[in-house]
Amino acid sequence: MKELPRVLRAACFMFLFGIFASPVWSLTVTVDPGTVVSINRTDTSESKCTVCVGGDDKSFCQPGAVLRDAGSVSVTFTCTEPWDVFIVEIMKVIECKTKPCRYTVMPVDSQPLSDFNRTFHWCLRAPVRMTFHVDFSKKGLTQIPPSDTCPDEHTFKLVALETTKNVHLGSFCAIGTINRVQILNGGKVVLTVPGRKKLEPQAFDVFWGEDIKSLAVVSVDLPKGQSTQEFFSPNYPLSFPDDDLMTWDFGVPRYHETTVKILRHMEPRCRKKEPGVEYELMFKQKPITVVKRLSDSQLTAEEGPFKLSLRNCEMDQVRTRAEALGLALHFSVSSIRTGSEVLCDVDLSEENSLSLHIAKKATGSTCKLKLDGVSQESVIVPPGKKSTLSFKDCPEEDLLLTVNKTIGCQDLQDCPPVPLTVPVLERCLPESLKTVHWNIQPPDHGTVELQAYTGKLRQSLPGQECNGSVKFSVAESDGMAIGRFCTTGFISKVQVKGNVTVSASPRNDEFLSQNFQTFFKASFTKKIREDYIFHISPEKEKKNLLASPGWPGGMKASSTASWITHFAPRLDAHLSFTMVTQPKCSQRHTGIQVQTLGSQEEMYSRREDEDGDSEIVIPESFYLNVSNCLPETGSFSVMGEITLMKPRRILLPVILGVVGALLLGMIIALVAVCVVIRKKKKQMAHEVSIYNPNGHSFLPGLHGMPKTIEDDDAHIYDYIEDTLVYGHLLRDELDMDQYGAPAVDTYQPFNGPTETTALKDTEPLKEPSGEGEMEVGEYRPFIPPTESAPPASETDTSQEDTNSPKDLRLVENDLYSVGRDGERSPAPLTPCSEALQAPVF
Repeated sequence: MKELPRVLRAACFMFLFGIFASPVWSLTVTVDPGTVVSINRTDTSESKCTVCVGGDDKSFCQPGAVLRDAGSVSVTFTCTEPWDVFIVEIMKVIECKTKPCRYTVMPVDSQPLSDFNRTFHWCLRAPVRMTFHVDFSKKGLTQIPPSDTCPDEHTFKLVALETTKNVHLGSFCAIGTINRVQILNGGKVVLTVPGRKKLEPQAFDVFWGEDIKSLAVVSVDLPKGQSTQEFFSPNYPLSFPDDDLMTWDFGVPRYHETTVKILRHMEPRCRKKEPGVEYELMFKQKPITVVKRLSDSQLTAEEGPFKLSLRNCEMDQVRTRAEALGLALHFSVSSIRTGSEVLCDVDLSEENSLSLHIAKKATGSTCKLKLDGVSQESVIVPPGKKSTLSFKDCPEEDLLLTVNKTIGCQDLQDCPPVPLTVPVLERCLPESLKTVHWNIQPPDHGTVELQAYTGKLRQSLPGQECNGSVKFSVAESDGMAIGRFCTTGFISKVQVKGNVTVSASPRNDEFLSQNFQTFFKASFTKKIREDYIFHISPEKEKKNLLASPGWPGGMKASSTASWITHFAPRLDAHLSFTMVTQPKCSQRHTGIQVQTLGSQEEMYSRREDEDGDSEIVIPESFYLNVSNCLPETGSFSVMGEITLMKPRRILLPVILGVVGALLLGMIIALVAVCVVIRKKKKQMAHEVSIYNPNGHSFLPGLHGMPKTIEDDDAHIYDYIEDTLVYGHLLRDELDMDQYGAPAVDTYQPFNGPTETTALKDTEPLKEPSGEGEMEVGEYRPFIPPTESAPPASETDTSQEDTNSPKDLRLVENDLYSVGRDGERSPAPLTPCSEALQAPVF
């Protein structure tokens, strides 16, 4: 009984512990692949709140948690306000293994964790020594002291990785003049965002760039006008690393001066070298280096870009630690627009057809322009004169330069083709070339002819827009547009009656280069009947777009345009009108006509008050003409396309089928003839009389061993051809002298065929060698000939002229032909033998 109160007290304690220890705040966290989420207590927190991952079991609750696996996971905290106790760190590794290596980083917040203080880490890692470029050029950064906070509470920190420790390069806020930071050997980009603050993402790029020789390089583009920027050395206010180098690269606008001031610095005790500041400046287009101590006055009113490098000495570590010293630097860079006046002499005394126009880009610009000492809002340098220009507080990007070039012709006989190039301008003129106009003026009753300098032209139309950096437009002298053109097309030339202006301008809000590629060439020819003629050669099986002059606007009133279309024979041109707008005419009618070249008959005709086919098929080169009326309302414009295709002929399949059948029949007949000839040759017996000294007689076409004399009387000859036995005695006297004359009227035994060279009458016969001579009365097995050997001659050899040596040699060759090495010569192939001897698979 005494134990009962003790048991009740224990039960109450366990009940109360379960209430207060039970999880009270839960959420689901989604972890992206390759990302690690760490949840830890703050350094100042004394709370006993824990975090439980994957359930509410107390065995999984810890003071912190690390989430590595991608996917969603349940996280529970054992306190009501965990964001006051825990901080969240989100880490991602960016690893470059090979070039090229480029990543675009966009910070993404995890919505369930937005109540916590978040720190995003992007670790830059590489297997080899390399330089990471972190590009913030989209919005830029501004460096702040380490103790300050940014107005939007989004603070970037950059860390460089050294062999033994990390170096804090500085703290930065979004939006500023720092556009890039290069970090040697990798490092880390850190972004801190306070709890319950929405993440304002700022994208930046990370890529493998050119090597650097310092710890880091910070690239800064100073703004136009008056400005001041402050910068801090790495690890500020602590010491910069021992015997190391840090660089700032400053870009300065034109007509600006910069001044560098050291606001605060601290110097260490050194064992070797001396800390200082190195400046790399440009002097007469060549870099020079200026070294200054930290106590010296720095740059003042310096023009042009420069680099500033902070170099540390080899510090005395013992004394430096004892005295709490080191290298630290806080400096500022100020820039201001200069008030100097720039003079420029322009000599156009020998350029009677060239004029320049210089204007301000913005109406509120402080730039002051003068022509020969007279202030003007815009300046026109006339042709054939020498003028002096002055620019005061005029950045190049605030000016617009236009060049006008006139190309005229008085006599067609004296006017060769002229390439449209940009004239060479004075170097003191601003480089902000915006437009070049070529005003082309033909003689009376003449025509301007435009061609691509190389290749062919095409008109900029929907589906085949011109995407080059320079756009070219063609218009008449009154400003009436003809069209925009570019290369790689099917228009060989454009003819325009009257004066023409060709203009070149940049496609984007940029400036032209004064040495861009020549695009057009202009020539002059006799007057044409139409206002415009386009000579075209459509490309096969492609949609070749064409449009009336001035498209998408209407054609000039009462004007005509023609397309002379050439293409290869045995093709059809499919011409379709994809868009036609018709006006209400007060005089005359609009017209669209099509007729083949050399024919007066129209294949197609249409007026504004008529309906016509939208597509026609033209079998040969043709002429397309469009003409406008005098519109009362509306406008006349035509857009079409030409596609070249092979004609669809009904008789062609029939003809091909008949020809194929004939060819197949001929092939079958040829094969049948070959087979029949082959079979006949196999059945023919090679019956040839052959003398055998062993006393056996058999036919070469038969196989098997011959019968013995006792079994077969075939060895008894009724008649022996003299030419086979005594043929060697029929040689001329020279041969007989060479080999020796045989005894007359004396029987000579036959020793087998003599070796001769085929078809050569002048080569003497050779006596058989002693080796391998056949003995009389001794049996020698007969080697049957190949199947491809020619059949034996059926001509009765007894009827041949035995007195003809030539015929005698032919007989010998037919019977005993051997090769040069004593082997049988290969027999000639029959017409079907190659096919019969082909391998079988």
